[in-house]
Amino acid sequence: MTDPLHSLTGLKRGLLSDQIYDLIKAMIKEATLEPGEQLVESQLARRLQVSQAPVRDALKRLSHEGLVTHVRHQGNFVASYTPEDAEQAKVARAALEELAGELAWHRLDDATRTTLESLIDRMHEAAGERNLSEFRELDFTFHRTVIEASGNAYLPRMWDIIEPSLRSMHVLGDPEFAGDWHEVAEWHRSLLDQLNGDDRDACAALFRAHAAGTLLDGTDGQPREGSS
Repeated sequence: MTDPLHSLTGLKRGLLSDQIYDLIKAMIKEATLEPGEQLVESQLARRLQVSQAPVRDALKRLSHEGLVTHVRHQGNFVASYTPEDAEQAKVARAALEELAGELAWHRLDDATRTTLESLIDRMHEAAGERNLSEFRELDFTFHRTVIEASGNAYLPRMWDIIEPSLRSMHVLGDPEFAGDWHEVAEWHRSLLDQLNGDDRDACAALFRAHAAGTLLDGTDGQPREGSS
C-alpha cells in the first residue's frame, strides 16, 4: 500500500506546513488516521524527509481546530469523541445547514442544480449496489455543494472545520443505519425541491431537521430518526 505521506517528499519548503496540514487533515477525514492514533512529530518528519518544525506547525493548527489533541508529556493524538461531542457536532451542523438552506434558497444556478440532481441519482446507484462508502461520499458532497451555493464565503470554511468530526463520529452517513438507503437519497431530493420551492422558512427548517437527524413522517407527522 502506498504511503500517503510520500506524496509530500520534495515539496517547496515554504509550503510544507500548509501541505502537511492539508494532508493530515485529509487522512483524518478519510479515517486513514483513526481516533486515538498517536501522531509523532519525529516519525512524520522522517517519513516526509523534512525537519520537525513544519510538522509541529501543522499539528498545532489541527489541534486549534479540535482535530488533534495534545496531551502534555505524551504527545499529539487524533481526537477521540464522546457521545456528548457527537451531540454537540450534530447541533452545530444543524445550525450551519439551516442557515445554508435559507441563504441558498432560489440561488441555485443551472449547473449547481444539475450537479445536485446527479448526486441524488448516484446515491440511488450506490444504494442499489450497497456501496455505502460511495453513498457517504456523495452525501457529503451534496451538503458541501449546498453550503457553497449559499453565497456566504464563511460557511464553507466552517464546514471544513466540522466535516472531519462529522466523519469520525458518523454524525452524517452512519454506516450502521439499518433503514432504506434509497429513502435517504430521496430525502435529499426533498431538500433540492425545497431549494427551488416557494417558502424560504420551510426550506431552512427542512435542512435543519435533516441535519439534526429527525424528519417528519409524511403519514402521521411524527418525528423519525434519519441517517444524515
